[in-house]
Amino acid sequence: MNLYVTVEDLYPHKLATILGRGKRLERILKVYPTERRFKAASIEEIGQVIGIKNPDSKIMRQLATLDETYNELITPKYRSDLSIAPYAKTIMGIDTEYLLSPLDSIQFVIYQNNSFYSGFIFTNPKLAKAVSPKEGIKLLRRVIEDFKPDVIVGHNFNCDISVLERVYQDQIPELHKYDDTMKMARKSHVANIVGSAALKKLIQKLFDIKVIEVYKAYKDLTIFIEYGLMDALFPIYLRYFLMTGRKPEFKKPEKIDYLILPENEIELKYKKIHFPEE
Repeated sequence: MNLYVTVEDLYPHKLATILGRGKRLERILKVYPTERRFKAASIEEIGQVIGIKNPDSKIMRQLATLDETYNELITPKYRSDLSIAPYAKTIMGIDTEYLLSPLDSIQFVIYQNNSFYSGFIFTNPKLAKAVSPKEGIKLLRRVIEDFKPDVIVGHNFNCDISVLERVYQDQIPELHKYDDTMKMARKSHVANIVGSAALKKLIQKLFDIKVIEVYKAYKDLTIFIEYGLMDALFPIYLRYFLMTGRKPEFKKPEKIDYLILPENEIELKYKKIHFPEE
């Protein structure tokens, strides 16, 4: 698997796989702007810079063996046990949008028996005809009850759960059996290789797909629907890739089975999207 980092960014990237991209990384790069200067420093000196006194701590041991640690952390570890339900037959991707209100829309894609079913629920009347956020969540729960997915998939999905439960003013237990592809990307080291755990960066880098920007999506209803559905669909494919290391044959729903409200039904003109062969 290719490393998506330039030669100039390699040294900061090595450090970031251990330190993250916060203040500790900034301090190291300020004091040791080159890898040569970093490696010439003692572990005690490095510890003083980042505020870690114990030279035997995990981070300090990793920094002491920077190259070996880095090579390990950029070696992908695809495996089925990244999923809580690796043999799931019915998989449901769920995503929410909430840029203009506490809940603008809910979108979902269900993969079952090699077929897709999709839905889009508007919950902000400023965007389109809409149901109330609570009613939208009730509709989502009915769909979950109808399809009974073996696993729900989302990206940073805990955030979506928080958005939905805050609006619903109650817990939604069926949402809590899920695979989070952000966590899967980190555990598999793929986020280290790409240089990001963000969904759009992963999709762009791994599958060479141009991803719609959120602000562009909000300017056009057709684009908004495509944007939302893709954000529900991409984690399903990313989950498969992280479990197997194989790029799936990309398919997408050809129609929206549940478009709430029906007055919003418009022709969707998707560009052909495909996953390139390795």
